[in-house]
Amino acid sequence: MPLSYLFKDDLLLFKARGEVTVNEFYLAWDKIKADPSFQRPIDTLIDLRDAQVDVPGQEFEGIVYRLKHEHYFNKMAFVADRGSFTYAMGRMFCINAEYVGCCSEIFHRMADAMAWLNGESIDDRIPPDNGVS
Repeated sequence: MPLSYLFKDDLLLFKARGEVTVNEFYLAWDKIKADPSFQRPIDTLIDLRDAQVDVPGQEFEGIVYRLKHEHYFNKMAFVADRGSFTYAMGRMFCINAEYVGCCSEIFHRMADAMAWLNGESIDDRIPPDNGVS
């Protein structure tokens, strides 16, 4: 299976590799739900940098409604290479998730995703102006 996961403190870490289908995501969710370590809701980080995800557009609505109604996650952060098709798919997911009230964002850097999950604003980590122009 191209998806693996790990629970680390209050965070669910996902890693996707290669081509990943909607059915493989559903199988992974089912496995996670059955894992005795799973406590919901939980913050989730999904690393898609090594994956090619192709989710039919009509599937997004079903996926986000399922996530909302089953209340698995507090926040979901995705990490994907900017400019990739997977990044675009992640953006589409986040837009649909926002529409139903789920809190999700996509990033191209792992550090930015972790900061967002920890409640930091990315702007808070930019050094103040040091007078150099």
